[in-house]
Amino acid sequence: MVIIGHKDGSIEKASLSRFTQKIKGLCAHTVIGGEFAVGSDSENIAFKTLLGSCVAIMFYDKVKRIRAMNHFLLPSTQNSNNDMKYGLYSVEAMLNEMYKLGCAKQNMYAKISGGADIMQLSIGSSPNSIGHRNVEFAKDFCRTEGFKILSEHTRGEHGRLILLANEFDTFIKVTTKSDTDAKIYRDEKSLQTEITKEPVIKEYSNGVDLFGTDKISEPQMEIELF
Repeated sequence: MVIIGHKDGSIEKASLSRFTQKIKGLCAHTVIGGEFAVGSDSENIAFKTLLGSCVAIMFYDKVKRIRAMNHFLLPSTQNSNNDMKYGLYSVEAMLNEMYKLGCAKQNMYAKISGGADIMQLSIGSSPNSIGHRNVEFAKDFCRTEGFKILSEHTRGEHGRLILLANEFDTFIKVTTKSDTDAKIYRDEKSLQTEITKEPVIKEYSNGVDLFGTDKISEPQMEIELF
């Protein structure tokens, strides 16, 4: 069983037979914007996501061998909506599901990825960019809550494909094609427009290519990555 948190705040317990997509020889579930997933290593379901300015926070309980990944668009909101597109609600809801499965904070580690500014309009770095704010929220949350951050792969000028597998193994592929980045940008900007009046500001730094795959499918979007 994989626990999936949806954009509207609903929680689904999904049967393993549902996950037929393969990547690097593993059955995989795609965590889209505004969702999270929680599962055990024993279930052998990898989690993957495609990020631009969005950020994924990943957690792993080394004793229970349970891992989780979210994909949020903005750090937080002034509204009271239980909306997974916001980092604060998403990460708290995801951790609650892990705790229900017996995970303990003292046994858990974190990884952070994403926060790029893929359609850069100006030179230099800005603390006002959505990518920058998402990354800073993720780091501040983990530090405040006492989670050790094992690794951080953030910022840069391109999107990222993230694969989270058993034993907290994480593989990252940085997109290199401008049309791929443009599609990620349009998708994220559309989602952000739904939930905020803030302007989408773009900028940033670099990335590292760690693994390969053929293609990825997202809602209304299929893009060749490599």
